[in-house]
Amino acid sequence: MTSGSTSSRRGSSALPTLRTWRSLRFFDAVPLQEETYDDAMAGVSCVAYAPKSSGPWASARGALVTGLHSGQIRVVDARTFVELASWKAFDHECMQVHVASEHGAILTIGCDDDTNVSTVRVWRLDSRAANVWHAVLCACVTVDAHITCAAVPSHLSDVALGLSDGRVYVLPALSDSMRAKEPLIIKPKLAREASFVDESTEPDVVTGLVIDASTLLISTVSCTLKFILHGTRAGQAPSVIDTIGCPPRCGAAFRTCAATEAKDGVVPSVSAPKLVLAREEALYVIGSRGRETSFALEGVKQSIYTLHGQLVIVMVDRIIVFDLDTKCITYADEYRNVGHIWTNEAECIPDEYIHIHHARTRLVAKPLVARLEHLFSVHLYIQAIPFIYAYAARYPHTRLPSLASSASSMPLQKRPSAVELLVADAYRRFGEHLYARGDFENAMQQFCHTIGIMSPSVVIRKFLDAQRLQYLTVYLEALHARHLAHTGHATLLLNCYTKLRNIEALDRFLGASDVPLDVPVALDVCRRAGCVAQAAHLAQAHGMHDVYLSIQLHDADDPKAALDYLASLQHSDVMRYFHLCARKLLDAEAGATTDLLVRVYTAESATVSTDAFQVLLSHFVGHPRLLEHFLERIRDACANASRKPDFFVLAQDTLLELYLAHTPDKALHVLEGDASLYTPSRALIFCAKARYTPGLLRVYERLGMVDAILQHWIHAGDSERVLHTIDRYGATHAQLYVPALSFFTSTHELFAQHRETVEHIVQHVLQHALFSPIELVQLLSRNDVAPLGLLTPHLVAHMEQEQAELSAARKLVASYRTEARAKQTELTALQSSEEPRIFQHERCELCHQALDLPCVHFMCRHSFHVRCLLEGERTRECPVCAAEHTTIETLRDVSPLTSLDAVLDEVHAADDEDGRGFDVLADLFAKGIDTGQQS
Repeated sequence: MTSGSTSSRRGSSALPTLRTWRSLRFFDAVPLQEETYDDAMAGVSCVAYAPKSSGPWASARGALVTGLHSGQIRVVDARTFVELASWKAFDHECMQVHVASEHGAILTIGCDDDTNVSTVRVWRLDSRAANVWHAVLCACVTVDAHITCAAVPSHLSDVALGLSDGRVYVLPALSDSMRAKEPLIIKPKLAREASFVDESTEPDVVTGLVIDASTLLISTVSCTLKFILHGTRAGQAPSVIDTIGCPPRCGAAFRTCAATEAKDGVVPSVSAPKLVLAREEALYVIGSRGRETSFALEGVKQSIYTLHGQLVIVMVDRIIVFDLDTKCITYADEYRNVGHIWTNEAECIPDEYIHIHHARTRLVAKPLVARLEHLFSVHLYIQAIPFIYAYAARYPHTRLPSLASSASSMPLQKRPSAVELLVADAYRRFGEHLYARGDFENAMQQFCHTIGIMSPSVVIRKFLDAQRLQYLTVYLEALHARHLAHTGHATLLLNCYTKLRNIEALDRFLGASDVPLDVPVALDVCRRAGCVAQAAHLAQAHGMHDVYLSIQLHDADDPKAALDYLASLQHSDVMRYFHLCARKLLDAEAGATTDLLVRVYTAESATVSTDAFQVLLSHFVGHPRLLEHFLERIRDACANASRKPDFFVLAQDTLLELYLAHTPDKALHVLEGDASLYTPSRALIFCAKARYTPGLLRVYERLGMVDAILQHWIHAGDSERVLHTIDRYGATHAQLYVPALSFFTSTHELFAQHRETVEHIVQHVLQHALFSPIELVQLLSRNDVAPLGLLTPHLVAHMEQEQAELSAARKLVASYRTEARAKQTELTALQSSEEPRIFQHERCELCHQALDLPCVHFMCRHSFHVRCLLEGERTRECPVCAAEHTTIETLRDVSPLTSLDAVLDEVHAADDEDGRGFDVLADLFAKGIDTGQQS
């Protein structure tokens, strides 16, 4: 930090102009008592602070780089003032020193003679031995005018020089010289020509320079300009962005802090470098687009210095530290002839201090906790918030301290930042202060600022216990506006509205779409408070159809409204919720309810299960005629439909049951209709229960229960109907003849009347093998009605047939034995080694070509070319006989099972696995397996 010098004396009174801004004393003046101080600062013409990150040559406490009037450069420890390095930089005088911490470079400005020529030299410090440093010249620049100011960024990418005649030079890529083996002679780039003030002969002296990425801000005694360093407009003449300038040493680079809203909350940030101009009437902040803000602060300024968002202003008889971020004076006292001033601006640590040379004083900043406690003690809670944001922005890598009292506030968000906790604590303290004074309205405004950081339970309990519901309502509304309320808060706000009878706010709250309501609880609150309309609206808005219907039927006692609402729902919802109000609607609005049900259950889109329809029918208990009317309308509506609904059969069954109780003729009409439209088994039960014979016989016929029809007429003793039944169904149901035979031979009268019929039945039974002759004899011999001679011809014919079948079987056995003997003879011949086997085949059995060598002859007298066989000479089986032999081998392939127990085990295993036990048993018998068991 470059500094100038003046002469000094201290006083104790402050001028009235300081009262414009709130004045605080956040720096402590500590006298310097180091014995090495006087020697270290002797002959100093300029001072710059080097942070510890500048390189190994800077101590852990930082270093001071001082330029002497003799041209010497001296590096000393910033705290102990012990000399670290020293070298001759100029022959005449050193006027300015700057430190580029990223490269550890020291830029010096001075002159080698008493002419107006200025020289810029860039140095680096190398170590040849432990703690012994020597300077190495890296670059050199010479200009033919006095250099009044310089902008030296820490990265040395661009360096700007301001001259006393108004010229501005730029040294591009000066960082490259730090790696050069030999000193580089840099040719500066002219950014601004020499200028005069208002076309006078006075030069427009450059008083301040600020470099921001691609822009260079220039302040002179008359104006402020902007020069583009990089980009499409680079190299063009500087443009005037403000018509004010500043005196020499009253322009400085400055970064302001701001608190910006982000997704995760308020985030402190530091702006791009700006140019601060200290004029007699005020301070001005100039950005790349011109003047941004100003601060009224009267008085003649001699020089200004920056310290982490604060401006150290040196006036004729006092020093003021003005915090531009918090907009207050953090220190002010009288000093005269202060000499050099430097700060640890380059060190990004919260240990701020300002060094006043001739006063042998160091102003040490109070820690943030002390500042906040002081502000809280004088009830300046809101003034403390900018200090918190500024601290977080200035020292982003430093952990913020926590206040002892903030531990009582429970964080609501996940991992809130320390900034948010401190700010919320300030608002909380202010709110509690106002609450204690009885200013509940303003106290609640402060508590609202803590939403999202502090747990709302303390605030809610404080105002709820005091029954100040109107203020609690404000807090809960703010909690909902920030989308941080949960269902409990919503329920509490709902209770506040109902107790305050604020129906308008209640309607607005319930009408919002983003309220985290516990809808069942909210409905209960509204219903208990008598807000029936609001409860109905809430239930309707959240699709709670069952609750809405309950409200209309039980709270509002309005069945028509419930029916109208039910009619407005989707058909599926009508089916789902009708059972909740079925009885009341059927009692109060029978006709309209029936119309609605018919419309719903006959719609093409309706998919109603039989079980659901069964439940619907149960609601008509006590309304049989209404149910009959409803089912008839369902039937009529679906009469012409190509596809009947699933429940249609159930509807027909129910309608049939109703008809049998009142109008049997209608029931018979249903039974004579399409059998697929009702359930015959149910119809059978209904008809039997109602003892309705026409319907019962019709169902028997539909079910194909001809046996039941016959048994019905047998039990009735109606022989004509029995004969009619046999004539009608006997051709397709031969089993009817057996019970008919029993019926006609049950009495002598029936047998005498129907003897021919009995003979016909006997012949039919034997012809279709319904009974064996023995069984038929047993049937007729149960009484003496039918004579045995009735069966004589049939028994003789049966015996003759049995004898013929026996003779045929004996002949077949004899043929099998003859064939077996022939095969045995052939097998013996094949096994004989004495009897020659002559092969006289002339053609191959496969290709039917003439047989030539090489060839293969099989004992079965088949011959083949070797080339025709798939395996050639390795073939061991005749291809022609292979299929027959395979069948024989399969039949002779006796299973390894050797006992009946093993056979049964295999059969049982197959039966347990997939139910194929009979298949396994049949396969064993087909193979002729002998289990070795004797019968």
